[in-house]
Parts: sequence; C-alpha cells; structure tokens
Amino acid sequence: MTVKIMSLPDFDKLWNYSNPAETEKKFLALLPAAEQSTDRSYLAQLLTQIARTQGLQNRFDQAHATLNRAEKLLTDDLHLPRIRYLLERGRVFNSSSQPLQALPLFQQAYNLALAENQTRYAIDAIHMLAIADPDRHKQIEHNLKALALVDANPDQRRWLWALYNNLAESYAALHHYQSALTYTLKLFDYQKETGEPDIHTLKDHARFLRLLGHPDQSLAIIQPLFDKLAADHKEDGWIEEELAESLHALDRPTDAHPHFVKAHTLLSADPWVQRHDPAKLNHLAQRAQPLK
Repeated sequence: MTVKIMSLPDFDKLWNYSNPAETEKKFLALLPAAEQSTDRSYLAQLLTQIARTQGLQNRFDQAHATLNRAEKLLTDDLHLPRIRYLLERGRVFNSSSQPLQALPLFQQAYNLALAENQTRYAIDAIHMLAIADPDRHKQIEHNLKALALVDANPDQRRWLWALYNNLAESYAALHHYQSALTYTLKLFDYQKETGEPDIHTLKDHARFLRLLGHPDQSLAIIQPLFDKLAADHKEDGWIEEELAESLHALDRPTDAHPHFVKAHTLLSADPWVQRHDPAKLNHLAQRAQPLK
C-alpha cells in the first residue's frame, strides 16, 4: 500500500538548526512513509535534509552517502529536489574543508533556482557561494546580489541577518572597517525590528569602532555586555576577546591581560575557531603570556 502525499508532513517545519541530531531523528522517523509513497520529489528532498543534519554533525561520509541516495531519485522534471541536492552536496564539501568542490555546485543551484523562480533557494545558493569563495571581493559581490534579490522579494527578509553579517566580515577582512561598520549597523537595525539585538552584533559594533580608532567608544559598548554576562554567571570568549582588545588599545595592558587569558581558554575550546581561525588563537596565546 502506498502512502498518500496528503499524509506526508512538511518536514522543513521540523528543522532545529541548533540541534541537528534531534532534527535527524525526526526526519528519519518520516523516511519509511516517504519510501512507501510514490512521491519521488518528497523523498529526494527529505534525503537532502537528512544529509544536511549529518553534515552539521560532521558526519561527512554518511552525508555524502545519503546524498547519493537522493541523486539516484533525480529526474529531469524534478527541479526543486535537484536544487536542494546541489545545495546540500555543496554544503557538505564546504563544511569538510573542500570549498573548491563546493563552488560549482552552489553556482549550479543558483542558476537553476533563478530559472525556476525559486527565490529562497537562489538566495541560499548565492550566499553559500559567498561563504565558499576565497576571494573577498567576490564574496562581497555575491552577497550584494543576494541583497538585491531580497530587496525584490520582501518575503525573503529573513536572509538579511546572514547577508549583513557576512558582508561586514568580508569588508573587515579587506580592512574596510567603515563599510563593515555600516553593515553591522544595518544588522543591528534589522534585529531591533524583529526582536532584541544579538550580543555578538553589539560586539562587532564595538570591534569595528575600535578598528576605526575609537577604542573608548568600543569599551563603552563592550563593558556593559561583559558586566551583564558576569552578573548572570555566564562566559563568552568573543566578548572576553573584544573587551581585552579594547582595553589593550586604550593602553591598559594590566586590565586587558586576564581577559586575553580567558578569551584564549574559551575560544580554544570552540571547534569553529579551531578549524577556521587558528591565527586568532595564536594571537590570543601571545597576548595571554605573563606580563613582564
């Protein structure tokens, strides 16, 4: 007996990106019914999302194997499943430190999504192109194209958070700190519209002010954030780092030193920093050395 498509739930609504293991369990629970269904599109798309949960858990071989299953289901008429397959295959390559293999997949996904008027996935694909591309200028170009798509499609404004943040980081990497600050402030305004500003957006506001030569203004932002965390008995390596850098820039090395030590301890335990920014850890290790 086949399962009617009406009985198959919208699995995208089950996503919890902060808990991919839990999401994988929910998706796997849907798999038997999807396999019994005659809806190849649903099954292929579900498999791509199972692969994404596996990639987010760094189980890259398993994610590729799941995507191999999805790929076998693809036919010329299944445009959306193909877009999602290309996106997730690219994401697995990029997350496993193979961005050059990811780039053409993201480009194919972008081109196909545009052709099929799948704006959500076109924005996703080009924002992933920006993440995977090693050329900072191209990163900016890709993200600006994504912003233009959002401007033309207001229902996709949720992408503004990622796009503004990524533009700020790309400009910062080029030492264009005023542009980085501009997009951070745009992100701050967007967050105020939709809720409370994120603590790390405030931290970036402080960081770019410091890099523009205003450590006093940076400290005025970052110190209250640190004080609030301390009052709540919480720690954050990124906040510790910016507080230390602001104090150091104000020629207060004694005050800065314990925060450099704490930032190094906390960020050294962060897998993302370990993989993507070892230079930061080296810098913090030097700053954390005993003062002479």
